[in-house]
Amino acid sequence: MITREGLYSSSNALGEMGDAIEAFLIGKGYSRQQSYHVANSVIVGISNDFGGCNMYIPINFNNAAKATRLLHEVAATIKNVLDSYSFLSVQSELLSSEITEHIQKLFARCNFYIVNRAAKNFHDRNAQILSDFYQGMTHRELSKKYGHSIQWIYHVIATERKKNKEQRDVKQGQI
Repeated sequence: MITREGLYSSSNALGEMGDAIEAFLIGKGYSRQQSYHVANSVIVGISNDFGGCNMYIPINFNNAAKATRLLHEVAATIKNVLDSYSFLSVQSELLSSEITEHIQKLFARCNFYIVNRAAKNFHDRNAQILSDFYQGMTHRELSKKYGHSIQWIYHVIATERKKNKEQRDVKQGQI
């Protein structure tokens, strides 16, 4: 199961996009739980379809044919995800264009990178990276094994170590 925390650990842009879609759907009258799951699925769909791409959303689309085409493709991806939910399938065409428009407004003038493979459970993956590191794998080997840059592997290891230390500190404080 993909979590918003997992999305944020992969990319702030994906996490923020998920938050924005969830808030949009809640504003449309859907329950928090439904909105959360749909938003996560939409972000996973975007990551799977556009992973490895830089995305720039301009304010004015008059001279931005690539951005316009990209947003149409994002809308199509969102529609496909919404079609998989029975309670949204009837409205998927309208909602996908509204969500895309909402994303366009919130992220205007933003340039961000869409990471690959957001569908993986990042908590398990990050814990496995740290475990492999403790078992003697180098950063370069981890980079090749998991398909991420060496810098990202350094970031994951540092984040996991910090998270583990905080958990230990909390447990020691409670004992």
